Amino acid sequence: IIANPDAKRLYDDLLSNYNKLVRPVVNVTDALTVRIKLKLSQLIDVNLKNQIMTTNLWVEQSWYDYKLKWDPKEYGGVEMLHVPSDHIWRPDIVLYNNYNSFFWSMSYTCQKSMKSKLLFKNLALM
Repeated sequence: IIANPDAKRLYDDLLSNYNKLVRPVVNVTDALTVRIKLKLSQLIDVNLKNQIMTTNLWVEQSWYDYKLKWDPKEYGGVEMLHVPSDHIWRPDIVLYNNYNSFFWSMSYTCQKSMKSKLLFKNLALM
């Protein structure tokens, strides 16, 4: 739900001809840098016998999408827009044990980022 009419107009303008299946680069041979940050939120369990550690992590992925750039002056000063993750291109990075739906934050400078929390179990040799 977008209550701000300027944000609604921005959303419509940005995504009306946007193809979320196309990687956001000018040339198909260009590389696209995706940054990933992991932050430990909680250590839930350590199973010494099976050597499994269960944690809650915050995962952030960010990249630049030149097709989603705007001038805040043209949209009532809107500098940030939050959209459902399935409306824009996303990196093909699989987060196992992931059960959340995500919202992406988009800034007018083309920076896209997603923050999500996930339950993570991994082998921890001890």
